[in-house]
Amino acid sequence: MKNLFEKGLSFRSFIFNVDEDNKNKFMKYYIPMEINNEIKNKIMFLEKKINILGVVEPWCPDCHINLSVLEKMISFNNNITLKLVTRDSVNDELDEYKVDGKIKVPTFIAMDKDFNIQGAFIEKIDMVKNADIETVEGSKINMKYKAGKLINETAEELLRIIIGA
Repeated sequence: MKNLFEKGLSFRSFIFNVDEDNKNKFMKYYIPMEINNEIKNKIMFLEKKINILGVVEPWCPDCHINLSVLEKMISFNNNITLKLVTRDSVNDELDEYKVDGKIKVPTFIAMDKDFNIQGAFIEKIDMVKNADIETVEGSKINMKYKAGKLINETAEELLRIIIGA
């Protein structure tokens, strides 16, 4: 895992290499994003070193949302390092994170300073994964997610993974 992490790009380097259309899609979520103070404070006061490996694709709508949330969160704490790789650069290293035979994007794997795995976030928050979009309520949840209205719910779930809770 450490080798894959070390091959990864920072968020800024990743975004620099993304086409203009997808760059705008990331920024659509990132720029106006407000993370609530309770989550922000928990992130700010984390003292342990955290490494996060992200498997992402620039065209992926779930990456536009969730990677933007994660980057905003870690901008509050220099103890958290995020490195990004694309799905096609991952061979067998992440087999245990495959869903239906492939790595879903985004996949974020949180590790301590020694690269011991603390947890993983795969594709979407549980609230959205579990929503039945064939129902009115499930459809509303999915629409709120796509509109960037579940930022704090996403941040809470990411925080649990980051701190290993």
